Amino acid sequence: MSDPVVERLARYAAGVRFEDIPAEVVHQAKRLVIDSIGCGLGASDADPVRAARDLALGVSGAAPATLLGTSAATTPDMAAFVNGTMVRYLDFNDSYNGLDIAHPSDNIASVLAAAEAHGKSGRDLIAAFVLAYEVQAAWADSFHLASGGPWDQAAYAAVSAPLGAGKVIGLAKEQIAEALRIAVVSSMTLGEARRGAISHWKAAAVPNAGRNGVFAAMLAERGMTGPPEVFTGSHGFFAGVTGAPVELAPLAMEDGVDRSFRMVESRFKLFPAGFVSQTAIEGAIEARTALDIGGADDIAHVHIRTFESGKRIMAGDPTRWHPETRETADHSIPYVVACALHFGALEPAHFDDHVLRDPVLLGLVQRIDVVQDPECDAAWPEAILNILTVRTADGREHTASVPYYTGHFRKPMSDADVEAKFRRLTTGLLDEPRQRTALDRLWRLDEETDLAGLMATLAIP
Repeated sequence: MSDPVVERLARYAAGVRFEDIPAEVVHQAKRLVIDSIGCGLGASDADPVRAARDLALGVSGAAPATLLGTSAATTPDMAAFVNGTMVRYLDFNDSYNGLDIAHPSDNIASVLAAAEAHGKSGRDLIAAFVLAYEVQAAWADSFHLASGGPWDQAAYAAVSAPLGAGKVIGLAKEQIAEALRIAVVSSMTLGEARRGAISHWKAAAVPNAGRNGVFAAMLAERGMTGPPEVFTGSHGFFAGVTGAPVELAPLAMEDGVDRSFRMVESRFKLFPAGFVSQTAIEGAIEARTALDIGGADDIAHVHIRTFESGKRIMAGDPTRWHPETRETADHSIPYVVACALHFGALEPAHFDDHVLRDPVLLGLVQRIDVVQDPECDAAWPEAILNILTVRTADGREHTASVPYYTGHFRKPMSDADVEAKFRRLTTGLLDEPRQRTALDRLWRLDEETDLAGLMATLAIP
């Protein structure tokens, strides 16, 4: 028997053409590629990245793909994993939220690796990236993982990654269907990856689904098949993950559908922290300026009102007030708000061990409380409303209410802002001429014919 979800997605993937994608979506794709690669390069020396890269350097193949930030190559599936872990590690790449939260820019690592290994063009890459982004975001619009069981957001990438990889490799529709079947049946990830004391695997869970997607596409290219009813079968995706059949939301450019690509609704991040905290961080910086706060000792108490997802993800566990790992800290509203109030900013360096152990900063963390609030819930999911009231030691107060952060599609970053973030993340890694060369080529990605050469411009000397 055929699975209508597989048939629909394979047909859609096979039908997406670069020539049909609107110019503004192509431009947004290039912005997201620049942002994602900058995030990846900024994480070049992170512990899980070094572990993954070390493993990948021992693996080679006939059709190699470059490890981001190096001149070395490995198999495309391993490159997808390493480069994807780099893109995700700082928790700085873009987000999308509908009924659920996803990071569809994660797809760039898997699609790029497959494209480079198969000698494809920048146009091929963009078409596959737009496709994968649209599918992953549409799933986030269709259901909430928390309602279906203890699953991680990698479940979305298990669907989008094989479609993007299969598309860019040039698979026929039925081969794309097989890649999808193989990836979905083998790629479910437990939500424990982002709960409690968070480990290195937080950065690797979705990239592992991306690696599986590339691997599945390569297997399908060689004739391997997957279970036919991977979504609708008695032990399929709907039975095990969502708990009940789900109607996937309409996809841009699908037959009879009149809607824009979800990529134009992406949310770039100004700060390296969980998506739900971005407005809280901006509010904290606003309050710091308004109250002329010099540091943590000036603050008596902070009261934060947030929405259900914000409370659950970044303030729903005692570890968020006692973060012992970088991964836990960047998913802690109390910690990131304390940093913003104390330092007047939030940078990757604020998650270094000596900052995580700073007793003055941690003392402020204990003076922050976070509650779920009906007003914030009502604004979700379009707005990411956080309301902060900061009281100083001398009794002054300021309340900051921020519904949209800088980078949200309703308060977008300019192209210059995207470039500035790339430069900020790569300063000290790439000199200015190399930054300029890389940016020039990335802005002209739709004209690129040598993806391996493009990756070479991103190698850290």
